[in-house]
Amino acid sequence: MRYSKDHKDASRQRLIELSGSHAKQHGFNESAMASLAASAGVTTGALYKHFAGKADLFAAVITAELARTAKMYDGFDPADDASAAKSLAGYLSIQHVRHPEQGCPLPSLTPEIARADDAAKAAYQAGLLEIHAKLRCLTATSEDAWTLMAQNVGAVMLARAIDDEELQREILAALRQAGEKLLADSPSRSPSTGA
Repeated sequence: MRYSKDHKDASRQRLIELSGSHAKQHGFNESAMASLAASAGVTTGALYKHFAGKADLFAAVITAELARTAKMYDGFDPADDASAAKSLAGYLSIQHVRHPEQGCPLPSLTPEIARADDAAKAAYQAGLLEIHAKLRCLTATSEDAWTLMAQNVGAVMLARAIDDEELQREILAALRQAGEKLLADSPSRSPSTGA
């Protein structure tokens, strides 16, 4: 039986999504193709019908995961303090620390990019720049956008690397406060916006 192009595209997207969740939780390099396939409920052969190999799958995962993260900022109002605080609280949360498979790929997969091939690095750079552009709209400066991104990703990475929940919460709270201050001090917020 031949499947339609739409069915094949949907299957490919499902494989990328489920492989991405698995990779964020267990590490992409540490996951064999059989593990990635099993996480998607398919055989390894089915993965090879959609991807030339593990490196091809990794580039696709990076592209999809970073696009999903960037999309979270669509329609975000930089003048809405409550929305900004809610976004920071969600990112810098124990939930995000405990469930990497559900969250942003940057804290989970960034360390693996340095050892990845050129296609994965290109996908990463493109996605990173897209997220940066969205954050720049919130902070108004390129420097503040990089700062906000780096401090949030770093906080989640630090919190995931320790077992002490009290210390995790202390790190996350400190960075939420720093992020809120950075956004409040942003040149994009004028007295007329209520910020």
